[in-house]
Amino acid sequence: MSVDVSGWQPDWLPASEQVLKQSTALRDLVGTTITDAWVAWNLEHDEWFTDLPVVLSFAGRGQLEVCWQKFDDLSVTWDTIDTTVRPRAWVEWPLEWRRAAHPALVSNIGSSVRAVAMTEHLFQTERVDQPGPASRVWLVGGLWFETTGPGVHVFNALDENGLDAGTPPDGSGHRLTALAHSDT
Repeated sequence: MSVDVSGWQPDWLPASEQVLKQSTALRDLVGTTITDAWVAWNLEHDEWFTDLPVVLSFAGRGQLEVCWQKFDDLSVTWDTIDTTVRPRAWVEWPLEWRRAAHPALVSNIGSSVRAVAMTEHLFQTERVDQPGPASRVWLVGGLWFETTGPGVHVFNALDENGLDAGTPPDGSGHRLTALAHSDT
């Protein structure tokens, strides 16, 4: 089956590069209201199909489309997905765009964005064949939208999208790096 995600034109980059590229547009979301939210839904299994973008619509700013794949690939696009057109992917299951189909989305529709941050986690590797210091690097792992509601975190769930409401962890190998916040 071919992939036709309702007009989506992904823009895959390493997450840190994508956040840098999109930083101005993401900062401009502060003060706007989340008016709608969509995810692709697997009709055969009646569950969220986590491999396709999470779509957030903002009053006066259009539609943000966020998708994670692999270990560090992030696509952030704007206004390419038509949620009235059924997506087709590499799976045989029928899919559709479903409005507010995740609790983290439902609880934030109508909320105003107060801040935008990237979430990062400390990634550490060690060579088992040669003792020595570990290699450590901070990796971007999500986009956090602090809202007048509980907030929404769209994150890399290891080769698929993850969603959560509430504030993501900060400390103990995790950190929030602000991109923008309101003064009020």
